Amino acid sequence: MPAARSVVYSAKLIAVCTLVSRVTGLLRDVLLAQAFGLGWIQDAFSYAFQFPNLFRRLFGEGAMAPVFVPTFTRTLETEGRESAWRLLARTLALMTVALAAVIIVIGLIIAGVWALWPGAAEKQPARQLLLALTAIMLPFMLSICVVALLSSILNCLGSFVPAALTPIVLNAVMIVTLAWLAPRFYPQDPRRQVYVVALAVVLAGILQVAVLLPALRKRGVPLAWRLEVGDPAVRHMLGLLPPVALGQGVLAFGVFADAQICALLTHVAGTPSDVTVLGWRFAYPLKEGALSAITYAQRLYQFPLGVLVISLATAALPAFSRLAARAQWPEWAAEVRQALRLAMFEGLLAGVLMVTLAEPMVRFLFQYGRFTAADTARTSYVVVYYGFGLWAFCAQHIILRAFYSLGDVRTPLLISGLFLPINVALTLALIWVDVIREAAFAISSCTTSILSVLIGSLVLQRRVHLRLLDRGLLGSVARMLLTTAAAAGAIAIVRPTWTAWTDKLGAELLARGSAVFGLLAVGTAAFVLCARLLRLPEVALLLPSRWRRGPRGPGGDRT
Repeated sequence: MPAARSVVYSAKLIAVCTLVSRVTGLLRDVLLAQAFGLGWIQDAFSYAFQFPNLFRRLFGEGAMAPVFVPTFTRTLETEGRESAWRLLARTLALMTVALAAVIIVIGLIIAGVWALWPGAAEKQPARQLLLALTAIMLPFMLSICVVALLSSILNCLGSFVPAALTPIVLNAVMIVTLAWLAPRFYPQDPRRQVYVVALAVVLAGILQVAVLLPALRKRGVPLAWRLEVGDPAVRHMLGLLPPVALGQGVLAFGVFADAQICALLTHVAGTPSDVTVLGWRFAYPLKEGALSAITYAQRLYQFPLGVLVISLATAALPAFSRLAARAQWPEWAAEVRQALRLAMFEGLLAGVLMVTLAEPMVRFLFQYGRFTAADTARTSYVVVYYGFGLWAFCAQHIILRAFYSLGDVRTPLLISGLFLPINVALTLALIWVDVIREAAFAISSCTTSILSVLIGSLVLQRRVHLRLLDRGLLGSVARMLLTTAAAAGAIAIVRPTWTAWTDKLGAELLARGSAVFGLLAVGTAAFVLCARLLRLPEVALLLPSRWRRGPRGPGGDRT
């Protein structure tokens, strides 16, 4: 199978598994919204969940593969299985100890920040809830990293499905807890129910590790724990983990920084509406539910990002690395360009659907129970701005993998180091604008991600002395923008008639679902049809082979 087809085939396999986990994740978020709405309880839970979520993005979806996979694969191929298993045991032991220390340090820092933040006494009950949930869920960070390490082992051995399905365990446990367990223990008491959900998250982390054990045993992988600090290979890998993790870019760290800023600058009902910091007295710019609205908006853009693009990036990294190891730079550049085109194609499609259908999507997914129509308006406003930058979030993952294939983990770190303070500064500048408020977090993330993609592409071009942003890629992007406009136009034309018809269906859930899925189908069909007419080869790569027809396009694929 040619390299292009092989990467796309593997990406589709991972995407199918990831789709199942993302669907159950959406159901989990629907139940969270129904149980807690947009308020401080959900804000506190979202804040606490940011810490394990950050580690998941950095290690589970990013750092572990480029750091551990090459070393483990090389050891397996050159020194045999026994040496590879020893390497795994040493890595597991040292990583566990290091992460336990990190968890303790993070916990102390969080407690210190919230103890010293002005107005701590007035916000004592709210602060206690936030700190208690954070303390409960911090151990989940450790299980996430262990799962990432074991998943990397399975990927090296050609097994992608078990690792891709582990998030379903977390989602299933939370779904059962939200739908049955927490209400059974504490009916009509959301403040106590949220503690049950937090404990369930920690339990789910342990179960995720347990789910991978049968697949590891089936492939003859012995699990051991051997603490040997002096092992050079392990120390080399652990030394690479921080720069690779930090190099995941402004998207992951921007989201994490957003949570800190948002929680600190949110006014909690029943507390003073203003605060004094370094002699400057100001009113809190955000109100309860701001972090929850941002979190739900992020869930919506992370759905296509996780299903489509992270799957593509995971499958593309080995192909990039193989061509780089052979010094086949023209082929490497062609492979990176193709992955970029695919990522942007998927990102622009998902982005235009988010921008045009933000409110009906949020209403269909979340507006139940304690989640009101006003909450829908707040959340969908943030969703629109994330939709404008989704293509950049997608392209950023491909640029990062291109750097990693060259063995370069420092340049992404430098780029992130450049844009993270810009991201924070832009957020702090926009958050005070009345018409923007919590949407400032989406605007700053999109802006810095776009700049990060452009600079990363230019640096890669200089590194390999070949153009990545060539006329072919830019021409494809121009045609993709036309398909995006076609999709938006089709939705705008059909929407009034379609919405009027669905409103007559009677059943609220049926009406909402029909309105959303019908317009999603219209927008997607218009996008794909226009792409085929414009002879974009990405359609041929993504559609099932039996649907590919017509003459070969510019990339050699059928259009």
